[in-house]
Amino acid sequence: MKILVLISTIFFMNLFIPVHDVPVATFHITAADAVVNLDITFDLEDFSESLDIKTTEVNLKNVQAYLDENTSFYFNDQAANFKITEVKILRDHHIKAKGTFGRLEKNIKTVKVENTCLNNVARHSNVIQIDLNDQSKDYRMHKKRTVISLVY
Repeated sequence: MKILVLISTIFFMNLFIPVHDVPVATFHITAADAVVNLDITFDLEDFSESLDIKTTEVNLKNVQAYLDENTSFYFNDQAANFKITEVKILRDHHIKAKGTFGRLEKNIKTVKVENTCLNNVARHSNVIQIDLNDQSKDYRMHKKRTVISLVY
């Protein structure tokens, strides 16, 4: 009987422990009316620790500077600059940043992404979601995979 109680206790205690805490940032590239947009979600604590700032000091300027230093985007083999237009802190846990690459006149045939964001965080992944040309593609990037290229 004692073994049954012990096993039951261990089982029920594990129900209240998170299965995993995987540090992830998402980058979502979309296009509408020839304008290419970028939506990003970061973990607030991981981001502020990476910049060695307080969570209350996260703002549009330091998010833009961090992304400029740690990401590069190419459409049709041309470097594409993006501008962060909005930064919000969600539920004191996440940063939601919205940005735009602006208007791209040509049909996008190739995309290349270089991304080293938060690679200093153990087990961190950057998930790149690309919804272009009526196709949706997802890629996981991490410390050992910092570049992806795709052809439409």
